[in-house]
Amino acid sequence: MEWFLTWEPNLIESIKLNMLCSSGRKLVTHRHFVHHRGGCSKAMNHDPSTEAEPSVAVRIHPSQFPAAIEAALSRSLRTRRMNHKFHYDTPRQALQWLRVHEAFSPARQDPSCQTAYQQAAAAAACIGADAVQVVSLGCGGGQKELALLHALREVRPARPASYLMADVSPSLTLVARAAALGAGMVKSEECVPWVIDLAETADWRQALAAGLRSGVSRVVTFFGMMPNFLPGEVLPQLAGLLDEGDVLLVSANLAPGSDYAAGVQQVLPLYDNALTAEWLFSVLADLGVARADGRMAFQVVPCPQHSGLLRIEGNFTFARESSVWHAGQEHRFLAGEQFGLFYSYRHTPAQVQKLFAAEGLALRGQWLNAAADEGVFLLQRKPECTT
Repeated sequence: MEWFLTWEPNLIESIKLNMLCSSGRKLVTHRHFVHHRGGCSKAMNHDPSTEAEPSVAVRIHPSQFPAAIEAALSRSLRTRRMNHKFHYDTPRQALQWLRVHEAFSPARQDPSCQTAYQQAAAAAACIGADAVQVVSLGCGGGQKELALLHALREVRPARPASYLMADVSPSLTLVARAAALGAGMVKSEECVPWVIDLAETADWRQALAAGLRSGVSRVVTFFGMMPNFLPGEVLPQLAGLLDEGDVLLVSANLAPGSDYAAGVQQVLPLYDNALTAEWLFSVLADLGVARADGRMAFQVVPCPQHSGLLRIEGNFTFARESSVWHAGQEHRFLAGEQFGLFYSYRHTPAQVQKLFAAEGLALRGQWLNAAADEGVFLLQRKPECTT
């Protein structure tokens, strides 16, 4: 069972459209968006590209039904491991994240990141197909995907293209859609906004099946998402979306230098800072936890799947007994108990190549930024592994 929303473009919440979406923010839940939309019409920016459309159909996967969102938060509290989407849930969190992103993201601080993505898009655009569908997983504002659509058009101007943009946020899927339509890259009927929580979805291909076009080649993008997934969980899902001739573009956060452990320690200050700590703690603050109830700490730890990877974790350790009420249930935390708020994996190019190969994915190209702390990888299923 899925929902379809009829969405009025001029009611999109301005803070998420104009602040978040242009920044490439990936995961955000729509729970507060729905609550606020009735009172924010004076703050809206009017997008002329949507004037002719009185409404837009948005497909909602069951993973983003209200009951599923509430269950995900309850599960986060029980397991002491926060679902990352709840760090982007309110306008205040959104603005906090934006400050972090502007201050520390290589995409904002290093122009060579843009060059890497443009080169990867140009290579993916050479896919030899008469028709192509771009499938963006975690589309955000769709700026990187827009560059891909431009590249596809430049290589073969007459080639038909369709676009499925998927995110946990309805507003972000609409922004990605509006960007593609405004640039004239795809037709309205060829854009499919799809709201889904991939972290809570067991089979991505099955969940997206109704939106995947038959008889065309696919370019699947997974930008800014891999650091927040366990490698053993996400790569089989990505591989399962590819058929023979399809291509996959994945970005990964990298550890610079030849010493992997030292490289991860080198980038730790990008996370271990006051701005990031404030942003990550805000989800607990909204649940009633006080700053004096404990302390934030960041550290480098091994992957729990024993993959040999390292990840940076942000954890809150309670200094005194505390409790949180949610959905009529009390969650008690003892002094010394740790709550995992965030993690981000760091890789090396050799490590990601090994992970990709283990899932039957052949590397066709890679592009790194100048600092070698972010990379984009072009992949295809090996012929014997295609469905």
